[in-house]
Amino acid sequence: MKGFMLTAFSLATIASSTLAAARSGISSSRPADPEGQFPRLGACPDPHACIFPPDVSSFIPGAYFDLRVELHAYNNDSSIPAPAAFKEFKTTIRKGNGKWYDINEYFRLYGKQQPAIETWSFDWIDSIETQYASILNNTNKPIPVNVASRAWRKLKLVESGEYEVKVQYGPKQSYSVKYIVVEPKKPAKKAKNVILFISDGTNVGMITAARALARKHTSGKYESLLTFEDFDNLGHVITNSVDSLLTDSANSASAYATGHKGSVNTLGVYADSSNDPFDDPKVELITELIRRRQPNKAIGIVSTAYGQDATPAAFTSHTRRRSTLAEITDQILHGVGNWTSSVAPDVWLAGGAEYFSGKSALNKTNYFDVFKQAGYKVVHKKKDLLANQDKSKKLLGVFRKGNLDVWFERNLYVNNTVGNKAAPDLSGNDALGSDQPGLSDMTLSALEVLKKRGGRNGFFMMSEAASVDKQLHTFDFPRAWAELIELDVTIKNTIEWLKKNGEYEDTLIILTADHAHGFDVWGSVDQRYIRTHDNELDMRNSIGVYGQSGWPGYFDNNKDGFPDDWNPKISLAAGTNNGPGHYEAWQTTTNAPRNPTTSDGHGNYVANPKDAAGKNGAGLVWSNNLPHGESQGVHSMSDVFIYSNGPGSDLFKKTFENWEVFFKMAEAMDLMSP
Repeated sequence: MKGFMLTAFSLATIASSTLAAARSGISSSRPADPEGQFPRLGACPDPHACIFPPDVSSFIPGAYFDLRVELHAYNNDSSIPAPAAFKEFKTTIRKGNGKWYDINEYFRLYGKQQPAIETWSFDWIDSIETQYASILNNTNKPIPVNVASRAWRKLKLVESGEYEVKVQYGPKQSYSVKYIVVEPKKPAKKAKNVILFISDGTNVGMITAARALARKHTSGKYESLLTFEDFDNLGHVITNSVDSLLTDSANSASAYATGHKGSVNTLGVYADSSNDPFDDPKVELITELIRRRQPNKAIGIVSTAYGQDATPAAFTSHTRRRSTLAEITDQILHGVGNWTSSVAPDVWLAGGAEYFSGKSALNKTNYFDVFKQAGYKVVHKKKDLLANQDKSKKLLGVFRKGNLDVWFERNLYVNNTVGNKAAPDLSGNDALGSDQPGLSDMTLSALEVLKKRGGRNGFFMMSEAASVDKQLHTFDFPRAWAELIELDVTIKNTIEWLKKNGEYEDTLIILTADHAHGFDVWGSVDQRYIRTHDNELDMRNSIGVYGQSGWPGYFDNNKDGFPDDWNPKISLAAGTNNGPGHYEAWQTTTNAPRNPTTSDGHGNYVANPKDAAGKNGAGLVWSNNLPHGESQGVHSMSDVFIYSNGPGSDLFKKTFENWEVFFKMAEAMDLMSP
């Protein structure tokens, strides 16, 4: 028995060591992220020094990045003035345990002269009491911080291995970070094409709900699954950001696009403490890497959101603030200074017309004309997109101001788009839902151009079902389900197109979400019963659980992939695990998308008594479980699914982190080597 125990212990130790070693680049010797909700600056655990990219960052050999070092001078007592900014500090680098080199000498930059020290100040909100001082009626003030910083631009580490960057800012005061430059890998079979579908905000619960609505079942057994559920491989993606549990769509999509975790609102950068949203240290996008290493490969960006929104912008832009929409529009074509060439995608299809011309455009530039001068065909309506015959020409499609209307308003309730004054020419006319393309229209139209322009070099396309997320934020579950079902139909049509055009065997198809919502289904609900009963207990009794959670009345008899009737007697009892106060009665609104909350006039959000989905104030009461000022439901930290099919899909099995998606796509496309 003793021998057996020793053997078992040894095997367990070996297994544990093997598993620990599998997390490449994450050493147990590195300091843990500190506890707290109000860091001085994200990913900056030292009392005074910050280095970006931060500790345990990983790079493809030869990928570009900016390096920023900051020194923070402050007093923890906000009533005492902050000390003067640091006057001098030294930054060095070494590979492995080798010799330390001055950073300029190592990268052969600026001769022997350091870049100039930049200085600025910022206010550190260090507590709940300070964050909400105005509503708590206290006198707490932020801590002023004086910053001294240097930035080195457009660096690259070509040799694989471990590197350490150190800043010395006192006789015995220093801080260092470690980087891993990965060993380049060749794919078993190169993916000529990659299509990355992103179902924004979708979790497994949403997939389960969409399946229940869109697929026939007999005796509880599904006749077929959703299209992507038949893909070769399934994995899980960990979604947290560099400095918080929850991501927004900016830093989550940026992790996919760059291989680096960022902070909320960041696109293609690490967040420094300066006020300037465009001086933060950049990291190279996968689309920029494609332009450098496989310049003849075509690139496409498709989204049902406004195209400057976080997810599409993550593949073309660099900014600390996702709200800099005019500049993001300019970066689509022109990129940013002192960096790589712009992405200038071969195809770009979305909404967001107001940032292409008129008063909201950068310097009031008419970007429609600018894109035309750059060789793009510009289209504004679905019929013009579908009629496009010149597949060899770059294509820009901008179909309305703001987000494209959702599937309901494009297909069922087009009259709801009358009066929106959202025409993409900014004439003040309407952009009717029937004039706007759907995700399938845009994706297939993009594929036609990408195949022609990429030829034997192939293409990379990101196609986003953006409004799954947007409808979940406002608890408009039927519209969210329709957006996800539209994505499934789009994937089905995409596979058919790939097979018809001889591209299927050479195409890696990926479906994932950038983050999740805390959505789930806990039974079925009798919509008519809850609509005709006002007593709280009666309304709760309309929900069937366990044995009474009978099947909902969604059927697809016309075989278009969508339920024929979106207002059955029995629907799904569903919701998210967070949100502001609202009423719930699971009704499908027919006159407009749902608007469940309203401001109380004091910065807080309460249930909207005119919300038809909540029975106009007579539905079940949902209590607010979010902080002051949150007007919608928020994301969850849940892992998300990743389905993959085709060459390289084996890379996307098991559980891994969001930043690793970039490296796996790069390996599949054979982009790893300098």
